[in-house]
Amino acid sequence: MGDSMEMGTIHVGDYLRRFGSNIGMNHAEIKAVQETFKKSEEFDIRRSPISIAAAIIYMLTQLTDSKKPLRDISIATTVAEGTIKNAYKYLYPHASKIIPQWYLRIRTLRA
Repeated sequence: MGDSMEMGTIHVGDYLRRFGSNIGMNHAEIKAVQETFKKSEEFDIRRSPISIAAAIIYMLTQLTDSKKPLRDISIATTVAEGTIKNAYKYLYPHASKIIPQWYLRIRTLRA
């Protein structure tokens, strides 16, 4: 009999850094995505966690000067463009509560 190895559970939060890196987000942007995802868990958003993560990345990148195309986010996260759009529709009403204020201030200062 071989030794068994315990595998830890992988959460979507573990992928956020990779997704952000795949589309060229900087450290602050990735941190904002992680915080936004964590806050989004407080709401009853009935979408898969990966879809929510992709929608959050899309939402936050639209606040920057170098907006990322939906197609690029779809490729980086392996979530279909239509799925990202649908998850975005559910997240948008909560945007003011889930997007970190420090991130919005940075975006305002750079504008």
